[in-house]
Amino acid sequence: MVLNESDHLLRSLLLSACLGALIGLERQWDEQFRHHRSKVLAGLRTFTLWAIFGVLCAWFTQTVHPLFFIAGFLAMGVWLTFFLQNRNRLGGDPGFTTGAAGMISFLIGGLVFWGQERVSLVLAVSVIILLAIKPSVHRFTRGITLEDVRTALKFAAVTGVILPLVPDHPHGPYGAFNPHTVWMMVVLVSGIGFSGYVAVRLLGQRNGIALTGLLGGIVSSTATTLSMSRQSHERPMESRDCSLAILLACSIMPLRVGMLLAIVNIRLLGTVWCPLVAVSLPGAIWCLWRLFRGGADSGRTPDLTPYGNPLRLRVAFQFGILYALIVFVVKASIVKLGAKGVFWISGLSGLIDLDAITLSLSQMTVTGNLGSHVTMSAILIAIFANTALKVIVAAFFGSPALFREVGTVLGITSAVVSVLFVFYAH
Repeated sequence: MVLNESDHLLRSLLLSACLGALIGLERQWDEQFRHHRSKVLAGLRTFTLWAIFGVLCAWFTQTVHPLFFIAGFLAMGVWLTFFLQNRNRLGGDPGFTTGAAGMISFLIGGLVFWGQERVSLVLAVSVIILLAIKPSVHRFTRGITLEDVRTALKFAAVTGVILPLVPDHPHGPYGAFNPHTVWMMVVLVSGIGFSGYVAVRLLGQRNGIALTGLLGGIVSSTATTLSMSRQSHERPMESRDCSLAILLACSIMPLRVGMLLAIVNIRLLGTVWCPLVAVSLPGAIWCLWRLFRGGADSGRTPDLTPYGNPLRLRVAFQFGILYALIVFVVKASIVKLGAKGVFWISGLSGLIDLDAITLSLSQMTVTGNLGSHVTMSAILIAIFANTALKVIVAAFFGSPALFREVGTVLGITSAVVSVLFVFYAH
């Protein structure tokens, strides 16, 4: 059904008014209930009018003059500037955030009139969320340290400065060394670690053992296993909570592997998602049972070893060297030994670093050097080796109670990995 000009204008006015009212409702609630102010700078009615104003200016641009919308935007900006400056002179809160939200409401009205309803809806919801999380943002910024700033700057350097300058050409024997690909993998893994680091800084480490395990699976499940095992040995009464953190991290680990594989080669997703979910199931089922069942010590949260800066450049270079070495060895193994050589390398690499072999094999499926089933089999071998290493860590560094739980669940996980490998190997 094609709408005529009047129907389109009325529909645009109605939709923009609703979106403006939602933004204004958040602003009015914030002023009245969060800050306990009787006078509101701009609330539901004002934002509704601003959004309608944007629609009308867009309509007049189409019917009267092509610069009408720009003139209306400038007029609104000048009016808001004088109004906020006068409010600032009186010593009150100038309300710059509300003024900026008002300008965006005007633009949302224009987007609605020009047929960008989906974009305007996403923009309005995003603005509402950004305005509503003000307390969380303030708490986060008050907790920012010099180390956090350095971490963010290092991540910006690794991503935005070094990566564009690295040459994108294969070098060396078998064409195994591509500097751009190697550094891209460093950026990818560093980005995952940086995201986990920001989440820890934003939410805090003492918001529950479940959060700790989940973030541990994102940052490093092996490091989480070592840290929690040591803690259970020092404080045996916290063994059950420590084992919960370890098994949550181990349940997230296969999903993280699948995410890395899919990011490098999205076509692998259809092959990898089912076996990797199956590998996660034993730990996930046990963790859900523990969380719902509770226990005498379920409410305790151990003192957690803080995650350090995940972007130490030395560590980034070490990972890049390890990744390049694994790519070279895997390609050489394919030439010399065939698929069986890749399996041996996967097992050894899984003991050292699971991400490096995952990214190496995934990249090689893109170039056609490996088939998806061979890649999946090699990944399963690496997961098996990594899981066995965690059992050994729990046995040597953890308390007997922790080892019983972790060893049992990871033993079942290893059995699942073995069955899947037999299936994919054929």
